[in-house]
Formats: sequence, structure tokens, C-alpha cells
Amino acid sequence: MIFRVLLYLFLFLPFLETKGQVVYTDHVASELVSENNSIVPGESFWIALRMEMDEGWYIYWKNPGDSGMPVLIEWDKPYELQISDIHWQYPKWIDVQGLTSYGHYGEVFLLMEAKLDEATEVSDELTINAVADWLVCEDVCIPGYGSYSLTLPISDQAEFSEWKSDFDHTRTLWPHEEHEISAQAWTEGNRYVMKLDGPSAVLERWEELKFFADTEATTENGGPQQLMRDGDDLFFLIEKSSYATSDIETLSGVLYSPQGFDSDGEVVAITVSVPIDDEPMFFADSSAGTSLAMALVFALIGGLILNLMPCVFPVLSIKIMHFVHLGGGNKDVIRMHGVLFALGILVSFLILAAVLIGLRSAGQELGWGFQLQSPVFIGILAFLMFGLALNLLGVFEIGNSIINIAGKASVGEGYRSAFLMGVLATILATPCTAPFMGAALGFALTLPAAQALLIFGFLGFGMAIPYVLLSFFPKMISYLPKPGAWMETLKQAMAFPLFATVLWLAWVFGAQTGFDGLFALLTGLLLASLGAWILHRWQPYTISNKARIISRSIAGLLLAGGLFVALSSANTDATTAQSGSGTDNYGIEWISFTPDIVDELRSDGRHVFIDFTAAWCITCKANERVVFSSSEVRERFRDLDVAMVKADWTNRNPDITRALSEFNRSGVPLYLLYNADGSAPQVLPELLTPGIVMNALSNLENRPAAHLNNDF
Repeated sequence: MIFRVLLYLFLFLPFLETKGQVVYTDHVASELVSENNSIVPGESFWIALRMEMDEGWYIYWKNPGDSGMPVLIEWDKPYELQISDIHWQYPKWIDVQGLTSYGHYGEVFLLMEAKLDEATEVSDELTINAVADWLVCEDVCIPGYGSYSLTLPISDQAEFSEWKSDFDHTRTLWPHEEHEISAQAWTEGNRYVMKLDGPSAVLERWEELKFFADTEATTENGGPQQLMRDGDDLFFLIEKSSYATSDIETLSGVLYSPQGFDSDGEVVAITVSVPIDDEPMFFADSSAGTSLAMALVFALIGGLILNLMPCVFPVLSIKIMHFVHLGGGNKDVIRMHGVLFALGILVSFLILAAVLIGLRSAGQELGWGFQLQSPVFIGILAFLMFGLALNLLGVFEIGNSIINIAGKASVGEGYRSAFLMGVLATILATPCTAPFMGAALGFALTLPAAQALLIFGFLGFGMAIPYVLLSFFPKMISYLPKPGAWMETLKQAMAFPLFATVLWLAWVFGAQTGFDGLFALLTGLLLASLGAWILHRWQPYTISNKARIISRSIAGLLLAGGLFVALSSANTDATTAQSGSGTDNYGIEWISFTPDIVDELRSDGRHVFIDFTAAWCITCKANERVVFSSSEVRERFRDLDVAMVKADWTNRNPDITRALSEFNRSGVPLYLLYNADGSAPQVLPELLTPGIVMNALSNLENRPAAHLNNDF
């Protein structure tokens, strides 16, 4: 019997109601304490749940982050007593096994304000009973429970207890509600932007800033939080939570900076509660303009430069040759061709933009050129380019086709051809990100839909301007060569840039699907070419109707079979990019991109260069050949011990899409150079030269690598 009583006390004594006793549970010692030894009716006093965790163990803040739960307290008290919610001190940022939590280590006092009704008799005692639940974690998490009782005499004069200094210290850890920092906030795509104002001496010294949202599912707990400066303006970018079910009206939480929010740098945490504005208040980064007007100018210039990109040349050269053919014709017809060609470009840009904006608003992590991340789309485009090239060579004729430049088409059908040629030119333009275009596109995808579509419209208009001018000013056409027999030779010569495009598309397809996928695509093109040869060999005017039906049926089956063989190897659900790791043809050892790779490498004291690229990005490949073929550049990277990171966006990769959006970009290329000292990265231009890269690297030479302090 005695043994059973002792066993009962051993197992359950920690959970019994106690008076002035510490409750011991797994890795936590806790008790209910008061700042006062006695209390006065009608006057406020403070009580606290004191919790002391073992070394390395922590409890959760009111917003626990990716996992966990905060401390919960239930009271059993007289009705004359009022007790507030917990006054939380600012939390720590805790990363464990890929999850980000907000919590507290060591000894923590969870303070609550209490007040006893002033009509209470002075001679009485006050007994407060409570139970608390929590979760304490290290590598594993353990639920905890405690039952408490606290008795305080009621007096006409308050007396402080031995805990007074601990209560005072805890108040210094509360985020300050009164401060000189003001903020405005709005949303841009999948992030919040907070514009911060305050004393310049305070803003200038900030190097680190963290935001802890008051409530769950507001911000992405472990997501990037980026501090950006534009002259005297300071912006703080915070990623939205992927679990948010609706838009919020107010961004509320705690801002933390070890550099402080006051002139002495002693106030390291403040509370903020900022209404979310409906319209964005545009800001600049190192690659984009500060206003919608500047973005429109960049889009217009980027569209013009697109005409010089090699991915657009095959189709546009055919269209120019068509203008040559029409040079002596009806001016109204020429102008209509120019207008419809431009209209095809504009409509295509707007449709692509609408699809992209719609998918992003639905939560898809997509960027410019997203359709080229689909092997199915790449395969179909390769078949289309291959068929156009065979048509130009005369292997088969479809009479009034999209590229019929021989003048055989009627006026109405020629108009359709002009419009479709504009559509095709736009499709081929998406792999290219011309200078100025990348910043404009990234900016567009952070704006409301109407303004974003306007920017895409200016991009298409910029691309179409030369052809509109050529069609509306006959004097310009008069300088072009006159039609003649030479045109047939030129027509056939134009097939070879299209074949080059097919080779490039096949290479991209192989990068996405592997060697077997590439072989399947080539087999499909072989079957399609056999079908085209049958169309050419058995012309309809040389054979009977029955033979014509049979030959065209066989040709159609060969084309369909070729497409089936090619696309059967395409993984339509490909959502991960190429690994990006390994040694390239220039002897550079690349590290595959991950969201945490920069912090990991800089914590080891290394500078970091990130190449955001894709197999289908012509500009990216040109930059790689120009820059990395330079032995001087490679040696400088080695001398400075720069970690080379490749973010391969050939296939869909939401992590890379989010990283691009942090720098207001929606597509590749993007080049970032991080100094190991923790400063903001250098954003390099979209068109690189060895001189540009060497100049950027020279900025690292006078700033030696340093390990970062990741204690917070």
C-alpha cells in the first residue's frame, strides 16, 4: 500500500495544484509568480508564468511559424479578478530541419496584467489557479502540461516581490509600441512591400531587418525578407504565405533589427500595424525604373531590340522578304499587311500575358517563357519550324499557307497569313529577354492586371514598330530590292535559319527529357519529313482522286505518328529544373541552386555568383560563351574563391521563380554577385562582357570574406 502511494506521488506530484512550488516536466521548469507580494483592490499588478528550458530547448511565440503551438493558459479565478492576454517579448528566428519557427530559449517570463475589483475586502486573500499547455522542442517536440496555484494577500499598500527585477528586464524585451518609424505597405505579386520612414541616422545603419507576423498564414515564415534602398527611400520586401486563404487588410507584427530603431541603438524590436494600400507605390531596384512610365519605356525599347535577337530572325526575315515582293503593289494592301502583322504580335503578347497573370494569381510560380518549360510545347514548336523549312525548300506546298510569299494567295488569305506570321514571331520571341525587357516584365507581374497588360502591350508594340513603319511609308519600301527570280533562291535560303531553330529546339527538348527524349523527337521529325515527301511526290493534279486521298491519308498518319512518337517521351508534369551541378565545358565547377545556398556559402566566408539561366534562353547561352570562355574571368573567379551557383530554369522550378521575383524579374537571364560580408548583391546587366564581370569582381577584392553571424 505504501509503495502504491509513493508511486502515485512520484508520477503525479508535478501536476498537482501547488502553492509556491515549481512544476518540473520534460526539459521545462515552470511556476506562476507575481511582481507583488501583496495587491491593492482597484490597482493593476502583474503576474507571470515563468518557464525555464534546458539548454537548446525552446517554446513557441504567439505565432509559432511553420510548426508548433504557443503556450496556452486557462484560469480558475474569482470573478472580481481580470487578467489580460500574454504580453509577448520579441521572438527568435529558429530554423530546424528545413522548418522556420518563432520561439524563446532559456528563461522566459510570460507577463500578464491583472486587476482586482476595488470593492474587494482588504483583509481577504486572493488565490489564482491556472493550467498551462505548451510544446517544447529541440530536434523533437514534447507536449508539456502544468497546474499552478498562487495565493496573494490583499492589502491597502502594494509590496514588490523578489521577482521585481525579472519583470522589469522582461519589459525591456517587449517590442516598443511608441517609436519614430512609420510605414506604408502594399502588395506586389506574391509579396508585401513595406516602405519605411524615420530618422535618417537610424535607417542608414540598418543591415538586418526581420518581420514576425502576429498571426499565422500571413507571411512565408522561412521566406526571403529583403531590405532594399533607393536613394533616401528604404523598402522591405516580405514573401506572402502560401497558405493564405484571403487577402489581409493590415500587415501587423514585430520588426527586429540588431542595429536598433532609436538613436542609441538600444530598441531592437518595435510593433507595426500597417494598412495594406490598394494600389502599389512603385519603387526602384538596381535593374528597374521607379514608375509605370519608365517601365513602359523599357518595354518599348525591349520590344524593338527583340527584332535583333536570333530566335526571332527566321520568321521576321521571311516577312521582310514578303514586303520586298509587295514593293510595287497596292499601298493599301501593303499597309494592311503591316497592321495585321503588328496586330498578330500585340494579340499574342496580350494573350500570353493574360495566361501568365492568371496562373500566377492562382498560385502558380511561373515567369516569362513559362510555355518553353513544357517539353510538349517545345516538341510542337520544333515540328512547326521543321514544316515551315520544308515548305520553303519546296518539299511540299500547302497553297495558301502561313508563309506563302509567292503571291499566289488571294488578298483575304494573305491578310490571314500576315496575322499568323505575327503570332509565330511572338512565340519565337519568348526565349529571348532583350536588354530593358527583363526589368519591364518583372515589374509588370507585380502590378494590377490592367497595368501589367499595358506593359506587355508596349512590349509587343515595340517589336511591331519597324514593320508598321515599313508598310506605311512607301518611300522606305522603294529602297528595298525589286521582285525577281532571285527571290526563289532567297526563299529556299531562308529555310536554313529555320532548320537551325529546329536544332536549337531539339537541344532544349533533349535537356528537358534526356537522350531518349531527343531520339524520340528526331524519329518523329523523320516520320514527318516522310509524310512531306509523299505530299510532294504525289501532286494532286498528277494522280487520281483515289490516289490523292490515299497519299494524303498516309501523309497525315505519318505526321500524327511522328508527333505521337516525339511527344510520348515528354514529361508534361516536369516541375523541376536541371540539377545545374557539375563541371561545364569551360572547367567551371557549378553548384546547384537551392533557396538557402547563398546563406550557407556566405556563412563559410565565400563570395557567391548566381547564374539564372535556361537551355531555351538564347541570351543566356550567348553570355556564357562570351564570358566564361575568357581565361582571365575564370582565373579571377578562382583567385577570389567565388562559389559558382547555377539556377537552371529549363523546366519549372518554383524556388527559382520566387528567387527571380525577389529581384523584380520574371524571366532569365539574371546574374547576381554576392559579397561574403553580407551586403546586398550586385545585379549585373542582362548582356554580359568579360569587362563587365571583371569590374564587378573588382568590387570584392577590397572586402575580404567574413563569416556571418547566424545566431539570431
